[in-house]
Amino acid sequence: MKTNRPGLLLLAFLLVAGAIQAQSISADSIKTLKLHKEILKQTTELNKQKLNLAEYQNKLVKLQSDLEKANKDAAKAAAESKDYSQKMARNPGDQKLAKKAKKAAKNASSSNNKAEKLTTNLASLQRNISKTNDKVSGLEKKIAGLRSRG
Repeated sequence: MKTNRPGLLLLAFLLVAGAIQAQSISADSIKTLKLHKEILKQTTELNKQKLNLAEYQNKLVKLQSDLEKANKDAAKAAAESKDYSQKMARNPGDQKLAKKAKKAAKNASSSNNKAEKLTTNLASLQRNISKTNDKVSGLEKKIAGLRSRG
């Protein structure tokens, strides 16, 4: 039996060409899958940062409310302390008045400390919000860049 050598060579060539083409498609598929994996990873991080941002903003509203109340309390306590100190100036020997003045001064000091602490916390929270906003913007740009590649 005579074998058809050119036909076998053609078949072998087609098989090799098909295998090479399959490898290039697989390489492209792998590249695409890796790109999708990176996009997914960055999108997950973006969602995490957006959740953090939402939590910070909720805390900010509460903290601003608390600070407003603390400032009102501090102003009220300071006015009360001033009132008692003026009364003390008029009646220097009044022990009852002295105790009330001391208590009012202590309340004013405490209220001021609370307001100061809340102000510090508010500034810190605002810095966190700013940093998180920057991270969100950066991640959105990165994701857009990755999507434009794919």
